[in-house]
Amino acid sequence: MKRARALFAWLALIAGLAFAAGEIGGLCGTNTQWRAPEDGVTIYVETNGFHTGFILPARAEGIDWHRIFPPTDLGDIRYHATGATDHVAISWGERDFYLNTPDWRELDPATMARAAIGSDATLIHIYHMNRPQEGRYARKLVISHAAYRQLAARLMADVAIPERGPLQPIPGYGGDDVFYPAHGRYSAVRSCNAWTGDHLRAIGVRIGAWTPAEHHVMRWFPEASSRGTAAPRVPD
Repeated sequence: MKRARALFAWLALIAGLAFAAGEIGGLCGTNTQWRAPEDGVTIYVETNGFHTGFILPARAEGIDWHRIFPPTDLGDIRYHATGATDHVAISWGERDFYLNTPDWRELDPATMARAAIGSDATLIHIYHMNRPQEGRYARKLVISHAAYRQLAARLMADVAIPERGPLQPIPGYGGDDVFYPAHGRYSAVRSCNAWTGDHLRAIGVRIGAWTPAEHHVMRWFPEASSRGTAAPRVPD
């Protein structure tokens, strides 16, 4: 019992220190001189309350996400036409956590703990969608044309594109989403939200120095209006 109490105390201390570090990192802004350009590309920083990602135009700056992530990979044939949707939502996460947690009510603490320790098995999650609505779950952000191309290149580098043949899709939660193998190691240090913050920081957007939790990302993009909010997504 003494050993168990000591272990619990150490775990609580580590968790407390990690929480404090995350709060400090999330509050310390980087790229403090950043300002949204008058002429640029509109994207969205997306959240479901736990996980963050990006919503990007299907076609912009010569980049066609439908060619990289074909709509024909989706389960719902209504989305199979290339022009059926005008945006894609892109996020990244740990494979087992993604595939085994289609709903928050099915969250397994053991799966979450294994992901936090570290995993090289990661996935890109893609939603095909139309006309994203700015609100609680999607915050509009205008970035320069050059920054958009840089962001797109970084996101494509995260996709584990095979040397031969097309990407192999993994069925998603519904008819409008799909997974693909990804690069990168997931851990409590580089979580899905840290991934979002890393990409934003790299293209010069003002964001926290470390963003391990959802609120560390979204605090930098205040909600413009509560009207017309989209429904939160399943876990990403």
